[in-house]
Amino acid sequence: MKDNKQFYALLKKVVFIIIISLSLPHCTSVPSSQHTRPTSSNDLLEQARLAGSQEQHIKAAQLYQQLAKTSPQANAEQYLIAAADAYLFAGDVTRAENIIASLPEQLIMQSVAVQLLQSKILLQQGKTEQSGNILDAIDKTRLSSTQRIELHSQRSSAFFQSGNLFESARERALLDTLLVEPGKKLSNQNRLIETLLLLSSQALDVLKPAPSDPMTGWMELAIALKAQSHTNGDNSAIALWQQTHPAHGANQSFLPSFLRESQQTYKAFGKVAVFLPSNGPYANSAQSIRKGIISAAYSLAKKWQPDVTFYDTYESSIQALYQRAINDGAKSIIGPLDKKNVAELQLLSDHSIPIIALNKIDGQTPSQTTSLSLNPEEDTLQIASLAWSKGLQRALILTPQTTFGNRIAGHFANVWQQFGGVVSGVQTYTPKQADYSLVIKSLLNLDDSISRFKRLRNKLNLSLEFEERRRHDVDFIFVIATPRDGRLIKPQLRFHRATKLPVFSTSKIYAGSLNPVADNDLDGVFFCDLPSLIEPDKQNGIDTASLLSRWAALSGSSKRLFSLGIDAYQAIPHVERLKNSSFARFSGNTGILSINSSGIILRQLSCATFKRGHLKPLGLAPHLEKTDVFQTPETTPNGQTSSQAIPL
Repeated sequence: MKDNKQFYALLKKVVFIIIISLSLPHCTSVPSSQHTRPTSSNDLLEQARLAGSQEQHIKAAQLYQQLAKTSPQANAEQYLIAAADAYLFAGDVTRAENIIASLPEQLIMQSVAVQLLQSKILLQQGKTEQSGNILDAIDKTRLSSTQRIELHSQRSSAFFQSGNLFESARERALLDTLLVEPGKKLSNQNRLIETLLLLSSQALDVLKPAPSDPMTGWMELAIALKAQSHTNGDNSAIALWQQTHPAHGANQSFLPSFLRESQQTYKAFGKVAVFLPSNGPYANSAQSIRKGIISAAYSLAKKWQPDVTFYDTYESSIQALYQRAINDGAKSIIGPLDKKNVAELQLLSDHSIPIIALNKIDGQTPSQTTSLSLNPEEDTLQIASLAWSKGLQRALILTPQTTFGNRIAGHFANVWQQFGGVVSGVQTYTPKQADYSLVIKSLLNLDDSISRFKRLRNKLNLSLEFEERRRHDVDFIFVIATPRDGRLIKPQLRFHRATKLPVFSTSKIYAGSLNPVADNDLDGVFFCDLPSLIEPDKQNGIDTASLLSRWAALSGSSKRLFSLGIDAYQAIPHVERLKNSSFARFSGNTGILSINSSGIILRQLSCATFKRGHLKPLGLAPHLEKTDVFQTPETTPNGQTSSQAIPL
């Protein structure tokens, strides 16, 4: 027993000496000043989370990617998902998409987080239909509360981008029941009501679901808000709604806040000065706009006492007219129409009253100035958005060989390439011809088909049957044409075996009034135009159709300018509200109006197609998120910026 104790004591000493001897070289080989503690995964993770909370999303993404390189596979995949999400927040869709593509296919198929990211990427790319397909396929039973909120948020965005306002609002009503954080809840409620207010009172009544549906209370509130008067403080409709819905969530903080803000930003009309020419190249356009302004003033007379004075820009300088309008007590100005006069107005030192210019503003905009015009580039952007939202990729362009045609064709090509699409070919034609066969054959590469046949026949020295074959490397054709040329081009496209190629065009292809016999040749053509022309019987606000009946017959372009005059007048009290919120909207006759950071009033158009010579409305044009950062330069045929844009 004693021997055993001595043996174990000796063994302990030997082990201790061995441990000391092994540790000494490490203690003496590196000076204490050079000791560095390696960065742990936890440190990187904290740094990534901190960067994300400080909105340094690129840095956060890079840190998550660094973590993924040094982590086990399961953790690495989660870090990569976080990196992709951070890149999306930073607006770098390409990197986010590349990361998702690098993940194992099984993970992509099974992970709800990855599917939500895929949908988010598609939304930012403007591919709303594909995004909706992914969201519809997600197993809702596997969602966490955070993921459920993200799902409904994305669905609302997808519906809004595609122009389906009712379903977008419905998703926000569902979101309202899920959100807890007060700020996010209030923001969602604002968007919900702003969306519903874009629908007409008639549409709200027709679409209203059963009383037990949470959506019903919101829709009835929207109807009450439409009925309120800003001028005499009559809120009886809202008071009645509150009595009917005392426990509704809108009564807490949303409704008092919304009413207070709308009263603060709503600016009463007062005296309105209108700057338009009586003579010169813009005189006819000005006459149609003038009729629209007068019609709007008398239509809204019960709300605002008409007090409009017209000033002739043909006779006097802008500086002189502006000072005269101020001296006359004007509280707001509509016009001028000529872009040169708009530029001169911008240079004035005094900008004390709101101005709605009727042509595009270039450069820095004075804070009191906005512009509303029928910019054809905006029209082109929206028809391109419609084509893109349908999943089309490869485009052919057929354009008249004119300054306007080259300008719009160039803009469409620029927009389409920014979307990520491909322009596979461009062909010009001379307008007002009787036969466009040669042009169409060239566009569809039918000439190549004929040449190949001739070479084969000569080589074989045989009598062969021949059938023209068009190119199959394209998805659709963008045609710029007047109604007259379009009615000839579309049937000839069918004749040359392009029946299955969708055709998109600008509003120029629609004459502005129904002509079923002539427009039967335009069947299948998609275009976007003013709501007052697409669905005149479903106007949200001023009834353009009944107003037009009081004037002599107007052509399509005159009707559009008439609606421009209406909107220039009725938008005045809403400008401040539209400026204060990027999501705020006003439903006008030229489209759903919003204001961007440059002071330009944007118009979301309505789209339609021809069916048996009649218009078949398709709803609002898509408002794709990615188009908010697009530039819309007015270009000339040589690619230079145009100094003079005609607002037609």
